[in-house]
Amino acid sequence: MATARHKRRDDSGQILLFPAAAENSEASSTGSEAGLSHGLGSPRPKEARSSTSVVICGSFRKDPEGLAALHERFLDLDCGILSPANVDIRREEDGFVYMRGEETQTPETLERRHLDAIEMADFVWLHAPDGYIGLSASLEIGYATALGTPVFCASPLQDRTLKAMVQTVDRPEDVIPLRLAAPATVPKPAIMRFQNYYRKVAVQRGYERESAQNCLLLMVEEVGELARGLRRDQKLTRHHESNSESLKELADVFIYVVHMANILDADLGEIVKEKETTNWNRFLQKLHG
Repeated sequence: MATARHKRRDDSGQILLFPAAAENSEASSTGSEAGLSHGLGSPRPKEARSSTSVVICGSFRKDPEGLAALHERFLDLDCGILSPANVDIRREEDGFVYMRGEETQTPETLERRHLDAIEMADFVWLHAPDGYIGLSASLEIGYATALGTPVFCASPLQDRTLKAMVQTVDRPEDVIPLRLAAPATVPKPAIMRFQNYYRKVAVQRGYERESAQNCLLLMVEEVGELARGLRRDQKLTRHHESNSESLKELADVFIYVVHMANILDADLGEIVKEKETTNWNRFLQKLHG
């Protein structure tokens, strides 16, 4: 069934772009509840990944053979499967299915890792035999939607509300060109809570009457501090040791941006979302123009 591959895999089915490093790393795997999907492999931002990454969610226990075939198909498509790392079911306990390598881990830990993988993935594929999904998979669909991670499935869902959050395609092979042809779903950054916090802080510290002009000048000053810190980090000067506070300076710049948004009575998260959506549309126009 599998075609020849040009990249080496380990025995868990993961693609190894750097075999020596992978052999020394701790293996991670997956778990799922009966009819539900749970936390799986533990992805890390610096791990080697192929150009397209996917997380598989859905009902694992109802159709393990179909899940195994799906896992193999994504590997054949050279997709980086962030979760699950393998689909070798070892045991079931209280309706929770444990995959190879995760028998000693808790369902809560596995689900947290699965949600982390969804946040990093390019898209989610929903394994839903006959359109069925359980409660955990429903949670994961909502989580992916909130993050802006698109969800695809080959079977129309039974639940009408969740059906609207999932794009139905005929097969996994159709997802990659579809993703390249459409703009990314841009999530709204969760900044409003911090905006509300800093609005109160500004009153306490006496900043609430600052003008936009004064805020901008202070922000530019912090950008200059950030530039000096980065210069020291990169050892671009002979007069200072590389012991920079640049990350803290970056935080100061962010705080001033939030303060400016409050002065202008603007929803910063909504503005960022709208602007990034515009950026995507412009990029696609140039790409296809």
